Amino acid sequence: MEQYKIVLESQLGPREGMLQLEDRNGILKGTITLLGYENPVSGEWTGEHSIRLCHHLHTQISDLFYVSIFEMDGDTIIGTLQNDQNVMKWHGERERGKKGRSADNGGE
Repeated sequence: MEQYKIVLESQLGPREGMLQLEDRNGILKGTITLLGYENPVSGEWTGEHSIRLCHHLHTQISDLFYVSIFEMDGDTIIGTLQNDQNVMKWHGERERGKKGRSADNGGE
C-alpha cells in the first residue's frame, strides 16, 4: 500500500490529509483521510504516472461526490479535486519508507 501526505488547497485554506492506495491488478482502492473523516476511494491508472479516483468527501456540513485526478513524479503527487461546482488543487509527497509501484503493474 502506498501512502501520501496530501494537502487540499480549498477555498477556506489548505487542508492536510492522507491518501492511501493499493493497486489490485490495475484497480485502485484506498482512502482519503481529510478533516477527520476517512473517505473510501476507488479508481484506475489513466497513464503511466496518472490516476483517476472517485470518492466522497465528508465534512461536518456536507457529503459531496468528487473525482480526483493525480499525477505522480517520483515522490511528488499533484492533482485536482473536481465536481460539478468546484475545482481545487491537491499536492503532496509519498511517505518515506513506503514502496512505489511494482514492476508487474507497470511501475518503475
